[in-house]
Amino acid sequence: MTNWRKFLRDRWRYFDAALALAVIIGSLVYIYDLLVGSRGLDVAYITRNYPLYLHAVFTNVYATTIAFVVGMALGFSVGWLRTARTVSVAKFAASMRVEKRERQEAPSGSEVTRRLLVVLSLLWYGTKYVVRRIGDGFVEIIRGTPLYVQILFASSFFIVFLPQYASEGILIGIIALAINTGGYQAEIFRAGLQTVHSGQVEAARAIGFSRLKAMRYVILPQALRLIIPPLTNEYIGLFKASTFLFVLGVQSEISYIAQHEGFAGDVFEIFAIVTVIFLAITVTLSFVVQALERRFRIPGLGIEQVKLPRGVRIARVGG
Repeated sequence: MTNWRKFLRDRWRYFDAALALAVIIGSLVYIYDLLVGSRGLDVAYITRNYPLYLHAVFTNVYATTIAFVVGMALGFSVGWLRTARTVSVAKFAASMRVEKRERQEAPSGSEVTRRLLVVLSLLWYGTKYVVRRIGDGFVEIIRGTPLYVQILFASSFFIVFLPQYASEGILIGIIALAINTGGYQAEIFRAGLQTVHSGQVEAARAIGFSRLKAMRYVILPQALRLIIPPLTNEYIGLFKASTFLFVLGVQSEISYIAQHEGFAGDVFEIFAIVTVIFLAITVTLSFVVQALERRFRIPGLGIEQVKLPRGVRIARVGG
């Protein structure tokens, strides 16, 4: 009976996938008929020019990959800083008032030592507070402003302060993309690092691990497995956003070539080529995300839904 149910479940899964594929193909055919109609596509143009667009998309992949790797280093650093435990200004001031009152009621020890401890405590907690707030501000600014504006800001910065590199559009674009994805990856890393239970970190510290060793051997092995799917999704989003490089005049980039070729009148043919290329890459990466999520999933961590036998589910719902 169990094998029969599994057989039916697999058959329904295949049917659902086939139905979804049919809906997608039908929608694309409808859009094609709506946009092109009786005009038809110039197949000769597509077969003649698609290698040009395939070559151009490698510029997007190149810029996306370098920006993603640089942004990963930036995102991990900022995300780690944002996990630092800080003390609010009000709580720190209250503890200082309590300490001062206790010192007045029962004075003991050296006054110089007490003042030194207060200064060191203020420096330690103050530094952590300032650094974390800087990280919070960076993430909010990046996530709260459009990438288009960030690219224009980066271009203006180079024009004003580094005019010798102002014509390097691909360099400016990679820097802007890296900073943008760094802000988003910082939030991904922060969530992944904080998912690991603090008790594991305290246990690692109790057996003599330093903070760096605890991060390397306890936190990162678990956090990285959790954040691989959202990081891959971030790469997909960054790849699609790399089309904004045309703003900087990157002539080897696919959207720049598409706009330049569009003046010849083959708009729908260009749209079809670019759409197929981006769909092929992003859909492939989406399947990679699903495979990685199944491969690196950690039971008990993340938001994985626990699958129970049918009888147990019914009993739980009824109880």
